[in-house]
Amino acid sequence: MTFNRRQFLERSLVAGGVIATLGPFYSLVRRTGSGRRVPGEGYGPLVKKGNLWLPAEFSYQVLSVQGTRMSDGHLTPGIFDGMAAFRGPSGRTILIRNHENRAWDGEQRVVTGDGLEYDPKASGGNTKLEVERRAAGLDPATGQTLYKYTVVRDFGILGGTSTNCAGGIRAPYTWLSCEEVVSVSDGGIKHGYIFEVDAHANGPVAAIPIRQAGRRAHEAAAERAGIIYMTEDRRVTPDAVARRRFIGACFYRYRPLINGRGPLASTSGALEALKLTNEFQANMDDRRIVAAPYPVEWVTIDHPDHDDDSDDRRDRVPGQTPNRIQAQDKGAAFFNRLEGMWIGPEQGKVYFVATAGGPMGLGQVWQYDPDREEITLLYESADADALQNPDNITVVPATQDILICEDGSGTDFIRGVTAEGEIFDFMHPAENPTELCGVCFDPEGHTLYVNQQGVRGSLPRGPKDRGSVTYAIYGPFENRRSTPRAR
Repeated sequence: MTFNRRQFLERSLVAGGVIATLGPFYSLVRRTGSGRRVPGEGYGPLVKKGNLWLPAEFSYQVLSVQGTRMSDGHLTPGIFDGMAAFRGPSGRTILIRNHENRAWDGEQRVVTGDGLEYDPKASGGNTKLEVERRAAGLDPATGQTLYKYTVVRDFGILGGTSTNCAGGIRAPYTWLSCEEVVSVSDGGIKHGYIFEVDAHANGPVAAIPIRQAGRRAHEAAAERAGIIYMTEDRRVTPDAVARRRFIGACFYRYRPLINGRGPLASTSGALEALKLTNEFQANMDDRRIVAAPYPVEWVTIDHPDHDDDSDDRRDRVPGQTPNRIQAQDKGAAFFNRLEGMWIGPEQGKVYFVATAGGPMGLGQVWQYDPDREEITLLYESADADALQNPDNITVVPATQDILICEDGSGTDFIRGVTAEGEIFDFMHPAENPTELCGVCFDPEGHTLYVNQQGVRGSLPRGPKDRGSVTYAIYGPFENRRSTPRAR
């Protein structure tokens, strides 16, 4: 969910007389005729390097673990999740990291101080890490330069929120932190919002909800041309109340009325959900045609900040109806668990994943083109060995390959997809089986930062090989191999 310096690589094709730009996932499907695996060499076979399996020429460092003392004197909270990298002072990198802590699971709180926390009963929020990278000799086995990463300072920067899962960037230096929960605390404070975090702040910031952007199980959020696009992590479920079969997750946008770069919490504007122009309540979990664009329009959600604390009330009482049900009653399309999102630079297209999408529940990748007002299914997995339940995504600046964190059963990988449509394995954990997330590159494209979420209720450091960890991974990202073509 980070931005790149270079234009995202896309391929053009002519389909029915309409030119569409569809990228590596289309190349994959075009070569196989399905969502099955086309093996690629990537950076070569993975070898065990301590905590991680990585290509031989790559190295890593454990950057941060839960339970260690931060610069502000507090212990590092656990349950690491979404993250973004920003350019910092003196060549350093700033990481803003989500903590998906809940109030009731006995987890280490994110502490920012009285008057700044949104809800003193809530444990989630964000930490800021300022990271310095210096050369540290050569690897005797590979001859590659080794680096040492130092966390110069770290502290809680946003507090009093709950279940901060993913988010995204509001250019140039703002992180949008998303609550993936709709609840109310013991103090009667509502949750289910987005919060802004200034990555360059030198201390904790006030947690102010952006209520007009909606109350729901937020996942990712990112800005394009002043509009905030958002995903929602809800499954497709039967709806016995209305005269239709299912309710699912929506794809949203918030169009703030704003002058300059002021805070979103002080804006007004329209919250809207995507609808297929020629289809009412389209079930996007049941699409079969890859690379065929659907024209779209948007429906307005009349009560973005509803009062239903279950996020599932279906009797359609005004003010008590969840965002997605309001939207789908107006014909909005629905998906199965929308999670990770990435927006191309220079006002590019919007890419997002349906983690449980498709007939096998293995995941879909979608592209929304704001300039053409079209949505296109780029890939639908039919093989767990190719791709299983995609979640966080980013792009390698040096090659424009897509890197995807899986969140499925068994061993989760970070897998790469090339412009030629090949899928390759880039990394998987050796011991710690917890979720991979927060994948992002530093502004120079040298280092890939990755989180492992850890398990809940584990203070202060978590059980052995189950704790929350942030890794810095580095190596020759520009030297990805190309698989020879048969002649």
